[in-house]
Amino acid sequence: MGTVSYPCPLLRIIALALLALLLPAQPAHAQQQARSFAITHWNGNCSGSTRVWWDDMCMAWRKEMGARGWDQWWANFQHVRAWRFGDPSRVPWGLDNGGGGADRGHAALICTHGGHNNTDGWVGSMHTRENNTCEIRATQMNLGTASGGRLRFWHMSSCNSVRWNQRDRWWNAAAGRVHVITGFHGLMYIGSKYVEEYRQVARRGHLNTGVGRAWVDQMHHVDHWYNAWKTVCPIALGYGNTQSASSNALNERYGSQWQDRAPNWRTTRYVSKCDPDDGPKLP
Repeated sequence: MGTVSYPCPLLRIIALALLALLLPAQPAHAQQQARSFAITHWNGNCSGSTRVWWDDMCMAWRKEMGARGWDQWWANFQHVRAWRFGDPSRVPWGLDNGGGGADRGHAALICTHGGHNNTDGWVGSMHTRENNTCEIRATQMNLGTASGGRLRFWHMSSCNSVRWNQRDRWWNAAAGRVHVITGFHGLMYIGSKYVEEYRQVARRGHLNTGVGRAWVDQMHHVDHWYNAWKTVCPIALGYGNTQSASSNALNERYGSQWQDRAPNWRTTRYVSKCDPDDGPKLP
């Protein structure tokens, strides 16, 4: 298992300090809410390969969160559209802080196809074209209280969602003071045998393991001929105002409600030497 920490670029620190002065304080929200977004069939004017178990994976996480006392909210299939994830500070059509947006919850999970590029990092597939796009990009997002939202934990069941050499592209989203971002380096896989893992992330993230640690520990697999597991390389990013705070963010449990902090530093948790499909081996 490996971790590595990096400071936020200086210009972003200055911008965050100014933003904190301009935005009003956010009220406390007693009821914690888990939101999920899943696509299995692409039948609209955007395309994607069918994955019938994806909504089950998302649902297993969300229902376990509900069993732990969280309010459940979801928008699946044709309702998975870019405006729910884009922030108005990044794109004019973004409504992520509104009632139907991902940043309205305190923890959120999206289950969809993912591509990547060096400019935007993760590019997630949407079900239906709106605002001339079938995609949401990491650089169009801004998650957390500093941007008008609530999100502390952002999860992606999506290929290439946190590629090692493109994880800097998540600084923009982290500017909102989200605590933890999780995803995958290279390809991840969908199927009935993966459903329980998502429930276990929710369970372990409440009981005895930080959410960032639970994601990496639970989702990692190595290819074996005898059980047909594919090699999967999960990654968790923790953010904080100091190096130690960013590292400790990976220990935060869902119910902890730790203080929001400026993301001056980022710590990456990963499995050393993990070698996925469609991605280089990790350090």
